[in-house]
Amino acid sequence: MKRNLKFGFKIGASALVIACMLGVTACSSSGNDENATCILLTRDGKIQSSIVESFEQSYYDKEELQQTILSEAATYNRSAGNGNITVEKVEVKNGTARVQMTYAEPEDYAAFNQTDFFVGTADEAQADGYDLNVVLSSVKNSSETVGKADILGMKDVKLLITDINDAVTLNGRVVYVSENVTVSENAKTIQRTPDSEKKAYVIFK
Repeated sequence: MKRNLKFGFKIGASALVIACMLGVTACSSSGNDENATCILLTRDGKIQSSIVESFEQSYYDKEELQQTILSEAATYNRSAGNGNITVEKVEVKNGTARVQMTYAEPEDYAAFNQTDFFVGTADEAQADGYDLNVVLSSVKNSSETVGKADILGMKDVKLLITDINDAVTLNGRVVYVSENVTVSENAKTIQRTPDSEKKAYVIFK
């Protein structure tokens, strides 16, 4: 069930945490690469965020990092009325911090990080106020394009709309994308062009 979550914020108590929330740079197809930062959309619709960042500055504090993340997640869960965010791991070892978090739904990821991260049908996107007056190109043949009417007519696909620049591995294969999106060779991982001012649109199934 979709929820209209009004509550949202971005962790800001330490420079590392801000980097963790904003600096996702790579994602393996399995989402299990322990040496890479990754956002993964699982088969059951959850979002798994595995963050790997340097943690070598003397003013960084492991306990502060852990308490900040746990506190912010707990505050969000109280506001949302459920345990929608789970902090799986906060680990600092050999100058590297690893933070693993699971979000119950894309809406939780979007609200917690104050970003656009919609996953659902085209009808749901339109009902949520997203502009579907876009032109998307086929991954297999860039000269093949679809518009709003075509997108709304696709009932057996899902639509990702986001303004994050992070690489995202989907629970399906990409079919159509907006011009500001790059797609991996296996058509499962996408990334919005960093300097783009427009949202990324991705149709996958």
